[in-house]
Amino acid sequence: MMDSVILQTQNDSLVLQFNNATADLAALLDTLHDHVLQQLQLELALSDPDTVWLSEWLSDQASVFRLLRRHKFIRPFTLQEIRSIAIWRLRTLRPTLLLPIPTLLHCLPPPITDPLGRPIVFLKLTSLQSLTCSVHDVFLQEVERLRLHLRYIRDHCAHTGPFPLQYIVLIDLDGLSIQNYNLDLCSWILSDIIPRYPGMLAAVFLLNHSWLHSGAWSVAKRILPASIITRVFFPSSAQLVSYCSATNLPAEYGGSLPTLDQIEDALRSPYQTQHLPPLPPLSDISDASPALPFPSSSSSPAPPPDSSLQRSPSTIALPPLSSRNPFFGYPAIASASSPHTIRHVQRGPRELLRTLAVLWWRRWHRSVWTWTWVGICAAALVLALRLRRPRTGTRPVPVRVAKAIGPMVAAAQALVRAISTRTSRDVQRSPMGL
Repeated sequence: MMDSVILQTQNDSLVLQFNNATADLAALLDTLHDHVLQQLQLELALSDPDTVWLSEWLSDQASVFRLLRRHKFIRPFTLQEIRSIAIWRLRTLRPTLLLPIPTLLHCLPPPITDPLGRPIVFLKLTSLQSLTCSVHDVFLQEVERLRLHLRYIRDHCAHTGPFPLQYIVLIDLDGLSIQNYNLDLCSWILSDIIPRYPGMLAAVFLLNHSWLHSGAWSVAKRILPASIITRVFFPSSAQLVSYCSATNLPAEYGGSLPTLDQIEDALRSPYQTQHLPPLPPLSDISDASPALPFPSSSSSPAPPPDSSLQRSPSTIALPPLSSRNPFFGYPAIASASSPHTIRHVQRGPRELLRTLAVLWWRRWHRSVWTWTWVGICAAALVLALRLRRPRTGTRPVPVRVAKAIGPMVAAAQALVRAISTRTSRDVQRSPMGL
């Protein structure tokens, strides 16, 4: 079943959040351009092509908004997440984009959309069975193409209403049996892809499903979050045509358009080629390490394996609790050519309390240990005196026990005197206790 009212409500809520976050989004984009990008360039010693490639993502308004929305519009959390994703894009995504892979997704070109103006993407799961390369690499490259296509629509296509922020994905289950379900792939998408590309899918329509697929979904939705369950639908052919209209669907799905293989794929447009790194020679692909970025031009010589991500000798990352860190409690970067800068990390009440606790412990830890030992020795002394002094109606302490307690009491008294003397000397020598 499919409820168009739910889709309309979710889309209206998203558009309203985007309009209300315009000021915060503009300030966040300025911070990313003026501070985060420069810090990453300094810390990772990025080349100019890597910097240009990374700045394109940092300036993508829709992508930054989706991350801001994922973190409930809390800027410190969003900045911390963007920084980690930026490093992941350089180390993992960029080399993956250089690999020649087959086509997996097919996006209908503008102006073909759903009734709410969102692009329509098709995925035939049977095509996964014929892949000869890593399915993870294929998904990474296709999802990045989806992001670039949304930006292309926003920057180059004329729109009378709000720009689309999400897709409608139609997954064809025809020919897929329950035994062919790849649970590891689903888990990887939920844990690795969705957190780095949040909120890109408005709804997922599962087509050509059988009662086995519906039964499997009834089990799966018991463990999936509600945000995913409300976006998955099992429409019939008539319901799909009723929602999207026949003019927006290929012929094999009940529409009046040509078949899907005869329709232009918007994900392979010239805009995609312009913003994706050019393919290097096959020899470079086979010899390069998959964990590090490739050069942006195949004509330039290949750098050393980790030259694009090694730290510059002139920059030093200061630990949060270093005595040389002017931003004590938070990681900072020291450079010989620029002032110390603090990384954009979470700076909330929890971090403040942790920093204050560390400072308090550094100031008073000697006194704490001293008075702890004094208390232990005093307790031992009181216990020894009580054992020595027999109470009325009780048996006296044996002589053997009294002789054993005597040296213990004397040692405790000597330990108290030694600790008190050492504490007074330490306080006179280091008044701040640091």
